[in-house]
Amino acid sequence: MKLELLQEELAGLQLAAGYLQYSMERCRNLVGQEALPPEQLERLESLTSRFARLADLLVQRVFRLVDEIELVGGGSILDRIYRAEKRGWANAAELINIRELRNLIAHEYATEKMAEIYSAVALLSPVLLETVPKVVEYTETMIRKYPA
Repeated sequence: MKLELLQEELAGLQLAAGYLQYSMERCRNLVGQEALPPEQLERLESLTSRFARLADLLVQRVFRLVDEIELVGGGSILDRIYRAEKRGWANAAELINIRELRNLIAHEYATEKMAEIYSAVALLSPVLLETVPKVVEYTETMIRKYPA
């Protein structure tokens, strides 16, 4: 049952990564500019939403599910991040920065900070996107190792 759920989560993770990549390409020239028209601000807003969504899928769903399957569940988000680092998926400090940025995106309503957020998303998105294939490879191996 959990392996089937993991396969579903992986499909969602890969789809979300593709959407983030698409938004990054569309926003490449917008980050750092001031006084953008509403259409371009909407692109940047989409970028931040897709970043936050992918970060959530990765840390809250996939990392947690892998931990449960490997019987090391429990603990905090930080525990999950350190276990992900031990698995070779990403640097824990980078994952912590991604998580903090995700939290800022989810709770920031002050428009004066949005330019900073867009720049941080542009900087950390490649790290997030580089993590996804490593997680997918690891979990696909796990799925083959523990057939249903």
